[in-house]
Amino acid sequence: MRLAADVDAAAPAPPAPLPTSDPVPATLALPHGALAYVDEGPRDAPAVIAVHGIPGSIRDFRYLAPQLTAHVRFVRLDLPGFGASTAADDAIDSLTGRARAVLAIADHLALRRFAILGHSMGGATALVLAGEHRDRVDHLLLIASVALSLHRGLGMTPGTYGLLARALGLPLVGPLLVRSAREEYRRRRFPGADGMDAAALRLQLRAIAATDFPRIRRLVAGALPETLLAYARDDHMIETWISEELARALPQARVVSFDEGGHNLQKTRAVELAAAIGETLEVGERDNSGGR
Repeated sequence: MRLAADVDAAAPAPPAPLPTSDPVPATLALPHGALAYVDEGPRDAPAVIAVHGIPGSIRDFRYLAPQLTAHVRFVRLDLPGFGASTAADDAIDSLTGRARAVLAIADHLALRRFAILGHSMGGATALVLAGEHRDRVDHLLLIASVALSLHRGLGMTPGTYGLLARALGLPLVGPLLVRSAREEYRRRRFPGADGMDAAALRLQLRAIAATDFPRIRRLVAGALPETLLAYARDDHMIETWISEELARALPQARVVSFDEGGHNLQKTRAVELAAAIGETLEVGERDNSGGR
């Protein structure tokens, strides 16, 4: 059993002096429970809401945040069921539910317009927001994102993940799948693999099963806001041709590619990525020549 895991153990670590931001998140009380988020940067600056991959959390952006918050209001949330956020079935099982969670944070913070950033499988949620809520989203920022075709990190069709999620509840098969999943996560050096029980793994599999490639293709073929697409050629999760295919489908997008950086560019290429985001949003300090 091979599981998707949005983790990059092989990528180079960020430079040692790079600052991090890792505050205790605030929570928004919703009918299903708590939604955890962090809100940093000037309140009157352009806003970016960041969505992590699966599994993932607010902490995935701890290197990127300090590079942005001088000129950007940077908001990040734990999707329902991850980090400090309470699970909600609609957000686990559908991209629409995840988009609603993001909009709940935006409404809570009175953000009428914002940029949406999606890393890895969070890119699908970002695309739904950008394509289906154009009245709210003014920029789309895709970082090592899922795209139009099945990638090697996913490995199996979304429907197969749904079947595995159900199989985890079977008396004899479930324990075997848990052991196999833990072994796969250990192989990828994913932290906390031994502590993942059947319930946690089932939630992750359900969330992965919600990946909807036909919907993503329809959204990419339609009207999207100004877009930044960033990827690395040594990404061990998403092949270069996957990102290049997406870039061809978005000919107006700003494309930033790296020879090295792995899957988690928001950590390994935080400085360069923040600069590209600033240029896309047209924020930042100008130099003496008038350029950015």
